Amino acid sequence: MLSTIVAYLSLIFQVLAAAIAISLFKRTKFNASWILISIGFMLMVIARLFELFPAVFPELREELSIVQHWLDFVISLVLLIGVFYIRKIFQFLKRLEEIRRETEKKVLSAVIKTEEQERQRFAKELHDGLGPLLSVVKMLVSGFEVKNTAEVNEKIKQNLKQAVDEAIISVRDISANISPHILNNFGLKEAVASFIKKLRPAEGIDIKFSSNLDDRRFGYNTEVIMYRVICELINNTLRHAEADTIRIGLHLEEDILYLDYSDNGIGFDVDRESARYGMGVSNMQYRLKSGNGDIKIESEHGKGMKAKAYIKLT
Repeated sequence: MLSTIVAYLSLIFQVLAAAIAISLFKRTKFNASWILISIGFMLMVIARLFELFPAVFPELREELSIVQHWLDFVISLVLLIGVFYIRKIFQFLKRLEEIRRETEKKVLSAVIKTEEQERQRFAKELHDGLGPLLSVVKMLVSGFEVKNTAEVNEKIKQNLKQAVDEAIISVRDISANISPHILNNFGLKEAVASFIKKLRPAEGIDIKFSSNLDDRRFGYNTEVIMYRVICELINNTLRHAEADTIRIGLHLEEDILYLDYSDNGIGFDVDRESARYGMGVSNMQYRLKSGNGDIKIESEHGKGMKAKAYIKLT
């Protein structure tokens, strides 16, 4: 009685195993080795049924035994061939692992390169912006002397106050570039609008910005990544494109944050010249991919530049 129950349970388990194997056909992309192994499972189910038949048809015991032997042979052959070809799956997995490692190296390289560029930019801002102001402050302080007239010392004090005020503003601007307080406090739309507002008077360029974000906030990484990419695109246009018009669209559709950017500048060859444009196209791609996004840039000489970027929100 117990052996019969075990036999039936064994049959049920093998049926389940065969069903699961068949259900994985699509996930294995109908790999031949997996199909053969699944066929082996199905034949094992049939073989188990033939083992149970003699109890029902004892007069066919000999014929069923012959069929059983042939089934065992076919099962062994099918499983052998399947296991032999399953090596391709492991080779495919190995290749995927190699691609993952190569991608991680590229991402790490891009992150290091971007960080180094940010350090260089920070150092340049300190040297060119704050350095001269501190030199002026030092010169004015050394100009204070007792023998000076009250009028001269008062003039020095006024100039010193003005230089200190400018130094404070410079520090505030540098701090805003490193970690924009508007981005932290008010969100992506307001931070981009503020960045554009600072540029318009100084650069004399027409920048049109549209967005449907309103007061919507996103994760810190999402906001920082998209903000940095927009700033880098604008800076690249100002430095290289000789454009007088920039169009920026920042829109949320379902769970994807889209950026549409274009300028009417001189354009460039994306494949050959993108590396010298600030972070470069590849660096912006890696930065966006780290946030579950990507960017595509199109440009030709004399036809301006268009960039489309997105980040999938999670």
